[in-house]
Amino acid sequence: MKEKRQKPEFPMGTVNKTEHLFHAVDVIKSVGMILVASAIGFGFWKLGMSEANIIMVYILGVLITSVITTHQIYSLISSIVSVFVFNFLFTEPRYTFWAYDKDYPVTFVTMLVAAFLTGSLATQLKRQAKRAAEASLVAQKEQMRANLLRSISHDLRTPLTSISGNASNLLSNGEKFDENTKKQLYLDIYDDSMWLINLVENLLSVTKIEEESPNIRLQAELLDEIITEALQHISRKKTEHEISFQASEEFILVKVDARLIMQVIINIVDNAIKYTQKGSKIVITTHKLQGKAVVCIADNGPGISDEVKPLVFDMFYSGAKSIADSRRSLGLGLFLCKSIITVHGGELELSDNHPHGAVFTFSLPIEEVDLHE
Repeated sequence: MKEKRQKPEFPMGTVNKTEHLFHAVDVIKSVGMILVASAIGFGFWKLGMSEANIIMVYILGVLITSVITTHQIYSLISSIVSVFVFNFLFTEPRYTFWAYDKDYPVTFVTMLVAAFLTGSLATQLKRQAKRAAEASLVAQKEQMRANLLRSISHDLRTPLTSISGNASNLLSNGEKFDENTKKQLYLDIYDDSMWLINLVENLLSVTKIEEESPNIRLQAELLDEIITEALQHISRKKTEHEISFQASEEFILVKVDARLIMQVIINIVDNAIKYTQKGSKIVITTHKLQGKAVVCIADNGPGISDEVKPLVFDMFYSGAKSIADSRRSLGLGLFLCKSIITVHGGELELSDNHPHGAVFTFSLPIEEVDLHE
C-alpha cells in the first residue's frame, strides 16, 4: 500500500509574518483616527458644510494613519472603513448602508481611491525616509570606524616603538647600564604596555556597548567591592596623588556588569591623575539618592572650563594639548564611561568642584534584596 502523503505545512516564518502585521497599538491608532475624523465630520455636518469637506477629513485621516502606523495594511483598511463610515453617517438614508442618490457609488469609489492613493504615497515617503535614515546611520558608523582606525594607528605606533626600542637597548647594552637606568627603562616599558592594555580594553568595550543589544551581564554586586577592586588596577602614577575612598555608611547593592563599572572608575580616576598636578587629591564617595546608587569622583586639580564641558564625553575628544604626554589621548575613555552608564540605565554628569577641580557623578540601579526569616 502506498503511504498516505501528509499535507505540507506552511513555514513557521510565514505564519509569524502574517501575525506580526497587526499590533494592538497600530489598531488602536487606526480606530482612533477614524473616530476623530467622524467627530470632525459630524461637526462639519452640523455647521452645514458640504459632503466634499467631510470626505476630505476622512482622506486626511487615512493619510495620518499611514504616517503613524507601521504597515501599509492599516491605510488600506482605513480607506475601506472610512467609506463605509461616511456612508453610514452622512448619506441619506442616514445610519444605514444604503444610498438613495445614484451619484453616491461614484463618490464612494472616488473617495476610496483617493484615500488609498494618499495613504500609499505617505507610506512610500515614510519608507524612503527610513531608508535614508538607515543609510545615514551606516555612513556614520563607517566614518566612526575610519576615525577609530586612523586614531589607533597613530596611538599604537608610539608606545610599540618605545617598548621595542627600550627592550632592544636592554638586550644589547643591558650590562652597561646602571641600576637606575635599567629601572627607568623597565618602568617605561611597563607604562607603555599598561597603556596598550587599557586601550585594548576600551576598544573591546566600545565594540560591546555599540552593539544593538549589548550582552552585558547584570548581577547583584556590592558597590564598595567594585570600587575597591577598581582602585587596585589604577596606573602606578597613583602614588603621586592622594586617592581616598569614603564609602557610604550602609551597604549598597547594585545590579550591574561589575567589569564594566570597574572600567568606568578606572578611566575617570586615570583621567584625574593625568590632568591634575602631582600631590592632588582624588576623593571617591558613594551614597543613595532617590532609589539610585550614586558615585562621585572629585579632584582638586585645575578643573575643566565651561566651553570644554560639553565635549568631554564625545568620542575622539581629548585634552591632549594640555598635557605633555599627548600620545595618551585617543579620546575613548569618557565616551566609553558615558555609554556604559547609559546602558545600565544611569546618568553620568560633570560639575565643578569648589574651590577648584572637577567632579564626575554617575548613578546606578540599586538591587533590592528581600530578607526571608
